[in-house]
Amino acid sequence: MTTPALSPRALLSWALRDSAPHLGVSWLSGLLYQGGLLALPICLGRAIDAGIRTGDTSGLLLWVGGLLAVSVGLTAGETGMRWFGMLGAARTGNRLVARIAGHVLGLDRVGVQRYGSGDLVTRATRDVEAVRVLLAGSPSLLSGLVGCVAVIIAIALLEPVLAVVGLATLPLLVLVNLWYPPRFERSNQDVSRTHSERADAVEDLLVAGTAARGLGGRQFLVDRHHERSAVVTARTLSLARITANWSAHAPFVPALALAVGVLLGGLAVLDGDLTVGGLVTFAGWMSLLSLQVERITGRFAQVGQGWTAAGRIAEVLRTGITVTDPVHPVPLPPRGDLVASGLRADLPGRTLTWADLHVAAGEFVAITGAVGSGKTTLLRLLSRLEDPAAGTLTYGGVPLPAASLHELRRRITGVPQRPVLLSGTIADNLRLGRPDLTDAELRAACHAAAFDVDALPDGYATEVGERGDALSGGQVQRLALARALVRRPAVLLLDDVTSAVDATTEAALLDRLRGWLPDAAIVAATSRPAVAARADRVIELPVPDRVGVAADG
Repeated sequence: MTTPALSPRALLSWALRDSAPHLGVSWLSGLLYQGGLLALPICLGRAIDAGIRTGDTSGLLLWVGGLLAVSVGLTAGETGMRWFGMLGAARTGNRLVARIAGHVLGLDRVGVQRYGSGDLVTRATRDVEAVRVLLAGSPSLLSGLVGCVAVIIAIALLEPVLAVVGLATLPLLVLVNLWYPPRFERSNQDVSRTHSERADAVEDLLVAGTAARGLGGRQFLVDRHHERSAVVTARTLSLARITANWSAHAPFVPALALAVGVLLGGLAVLDGDLTVGGLVTFAGWMSLLSLQVERITGRFAQVGQGWTAAGRIAEVLRTGITVTDPVHPVPLPPRGDLVASGLRADLPGRTLTWADLHVAAGEFVAITGAVGSGKTTLLRLLSRLEDPAAGTLTYGGVPLPAASLHELRRRITGVPQRPVLLSGTIADNLRLGRPDLTDAELRAACHAAAFDVDALPDGYATEVGERGDALSGGQVQRLALARALVRRPAVLLLDDVTSAVDATTEAALLDRLRGWLPDAAIVAATSRPAVAARADRVIELPVPDRVGVAADG
């Protein structure tokens, strides 16, 4: 499911509106800066004509004072332009990162699988940074364009013949800026894509490196990373060549016009039609025009990069979220039965259906079945991590889609077979979303999950490592279970959470589980006979007629 409304243009429009107050001040400061740049050659020319050539010391001091005043205005204008531009862009960039993260967290399994984790990180970092740079530079771009027009008008007022020289640069500049942008955009898209592919390779190298080493496959991951890095380097150099040529050719045109203008202006000075100060003013303005064109060209390159990045971000944001909050949520009761009727899930290559299920409050139901029978998918539907293609789900008589997701997550908690831990301590993971929990509550939940924290080197301050790699598989499962138990949910969904636990620990865990949540409805997908033996009921799922590409336990 996709939402086609969001485009790069729409995303950038939102970003500009969001940062408009700061960018507006930045643009006004930029106009002050452009005015100062325009006034400097005037003051310099008048200092020569009214002071140096005439020998008038007071006139010279007057225009030197003007130069100093203009320099102060220039400093204030540039400071304001850069400061407020960066401030507005930084705040909007932070909001854009939060918007991406919030959207990704709401995606279902199919939506997430469209992107690699490294790719998503690249879109939320490198691409957001490109949008931020575009926003920060937009006041400079707009005020620079105004400055270019002002320079041409000023030259025309000074000497019409010289204005013709200045205007003659415009068609050539247009040609330069029509030639390079499409080539720049295509090359920039290639660079963005290859960065995402390398980010995925880095993710695999860091996360799967240990497992691959045990299979003799570590060198494959290293070689794949090097190959993708080489492609990134080649694409980056190609983009750099285009950028270098664009940046060099664009200012060459007004520089050439400056040479022609100085020649014609010099002849006008010799003929007495133009003063030396006027010629200096013209040369200053033409140098300013060359500088403006160089800066504007750089800004246009940033616009191209930002546009490409906005397209990649918009692609993520228009990936449809199927699990959403209702407009008018219905409250859920503190306790209730979990009922599923006529459930169907359409997965790639297959369709899964389940018999009706009714789990009463305080009942422990075990779900068994062969690999591919749909145990994991059923638990995801029961917790509303995904919505079924057909059928209904209710808790306490309230349809799950009618309840707010926040309240639903409080009532129904699931523990996956391969849980993800956050980098940090044991206590950090236990208090995830619940910073108010006391040490005593953490200890009681860990005891119920048969997780002996005291056996760890630093107890609750023990660092779990990246994704829990400092712990064993069984410890990760039990820590994730304790994290769920400490919330005392009304419905607990367990996906084979004792698969990496020894029999003794498993028995202790099962003995304590019912005592910890005596009134909760517990549904455990399992392949362990000991879990099925402790359940009030066992439901065995049949193997579907057609098993697709991805096995689902």
